[in-house]
Amino acid sequence: MDVKTEEERWAVWMVQARRFAERENFPDAVARMKLVRDSVQKAVGQATGANERMRLEVRLARANEQLEQMRLQYEDWHSKIAARRQHTIDQAAEEMARPLPVTSD
Repeated sequence: MDVKTEEERWAVWMVQARRFAERENFPDAVARMKLVRDSVQKAVGQATGANERMRLEVRLARANEQLEQMRLQYEDWHSKIAARRQHTIDQAAEEMARPLPVTSD
């Protein structure tokens, strides 16, 4: 795939971020969306025409929206893992109190 413009690159990165999120690879998804956001912010600062600036601001708003959505998904995913981990820790004393299984010779 030959990416010629920045906008094509941003589109590819956004698709990659969505696919990372679909596979629950939220740290990479969030990092990729931050890359898009920062790159678009830089382009907005360098924009000269009003139409170009408006178009880039719309893309920036979309990137910020998707970044926030992925952050929320990441926080939810992370809290579920933390809850499972805490449940395992809470059950450790009970598990250690059980006798070991008897093995056959």
